[in-house]
Amino acid sequence: MNADVLIDSRWAGNTGIGKLYQEVMARIPPRINPAFVESHMGLGNLFSPLMLSAEIRKAHASVFYSPSFMPPIYSQTPFVCTIHDLMHLFYYTPLHKFYYQQVIARLAKKAKQIITVSHFSKQQLTELLGIPPNLISVVYNGVDEAYAANEKKHSVGRPYFFYIGNQRKNKNIPAMLSAFAMARVPQDFIFLLSGQASPELEQLISKLDIKERVRFLGFVPESDLPKLYKGAFATLYVSLMEGFGLPIIESMASGTPVITSNSSSLPEIAGGAALCVDPKSVEAIAAGIEKLVNDRILYQQYQQWGYERAKQFNWEDTANKTWNIILNP
Repeated sequence: MNADVLIDSRWAGNTGIGKLYQEVMARIPPRINPAFVESHMGLGNLFSPLMLSAEIRKAHASVFYSPSFMPPIYSQTPFVCTIHDLMHLFYYTPLHKFYYQQVIARLAKKAKQIITVSHFSKQQLTELLGIPPNLISVVYNGVDEAYAANEKKHSVGRPYFFYIGNQRKNKNIPAMLSAFAMARVPQDFIFLLSGQASPELEQLISKLDIKERVRFLGFVPESDLPKLYKGAFATLYVSLMEGFGLPIIESMASGTPVITSNSSSLPEIAGGAALCVDPKSVEAIAAGIEKLVNDRILYQQYQQWGYERAKQFNWEDTANKTWNIILNP
């Protein structure tokens, strides 16, 4: 039997949520008749739940699906949403926190099912928003086959550590830069980061006296990521909090070791195949950097462990599980 599914397509874009959306949409089952939210209302607009209710009434779909946290304020149609993390409760404004606790939490409890991307996030949704555990399904993100298949390496003529992501507070970039400056490793090692340096980061880099050893790459297209991972000595992804952490498995699939955090979802996703350190300790991060540089056998073990771990994540599984949840009566 065919199913009419209304989909919130506003999340398409060059983000982690956009990547999930892209992969799930690329695998729409044949029996699905997809329709898409017509409104172009901004993703951060506080009136999105009202707009979604109107779109759902207009569409007459059998189910509504959003790849992210914004549910409708009212819907007679069953709906499924993916809530990736609760970063808004910790690293955004007091208004964001209030909105999540008083609006999103209440609306989410009306969902047919909530999807989240790690058991850590499921625990947070239950403990912090009071969403019943039986209403939450964990579906891991996948890793694109392009990473394991790629053989090209980015080269800057020197060994480099690599960070990919935004510069929000939870990403812990100042601590990673400070640890890189502190680590007793050869001075030819450099640190490549996506994006542009903020004035605050420029000031820190100058203070740490590592201006010649840090390079910002600007916007990095997804097509460039496989060779950037492959060319790196290691990936630094020592966040304070993540719902999942795609760069961990992308780097692992590329055969590049990862230094990540021993907290939030990151050890769960790493599965023992990354070097996990305390993200709140610059000394611990620096020690991890030194360990990878100085212990060749350990380095090679993390290469192999990571490569095997990444095989456990694929977008085909992610999409199939997501559609099964959406279509499940």
